[in-house]
Amino acid sequence: MRKSTTKIIVLTWLLLLGSGVGYANPLLNGLRGQNLPERPKLDTHFNASPARETLTAREAVKIAEGRYGGRAVGAKAIDTGRGTAYRVRILQDDGKIRNVVIDAP
Repeated sequence: MRKSTTKIIVLTWLLLLGSGVGYANPLLNGLRGQNLPERPKLDTHFNASPARETLTAREAVKIAEGRYGGRAVGAKAIDTGRGTAYRVRILQDDGKIRNVVIDAP
């Protein structure tokens, strides 16, 4: 191809794109210069486990002992704003007390 033929092809292609013929998305045809419709607002808070929303103190103690080692010496229910969690006191093997919060999975 010659340079002049290439230029003509490129210019023709650009003119077609500029005139709206080059729209590949059929949803955008006819919407040139107009605002697109608004998308519906989605809820931004998703529950990670909708099937299980509650946790018992016994389950929280079991989770805490398994995760941190030692022996649980107390558990207290607390409100997190998303549900109930438990503050569990763990007596570790070295004699230190560790406070951990266990939330519903």
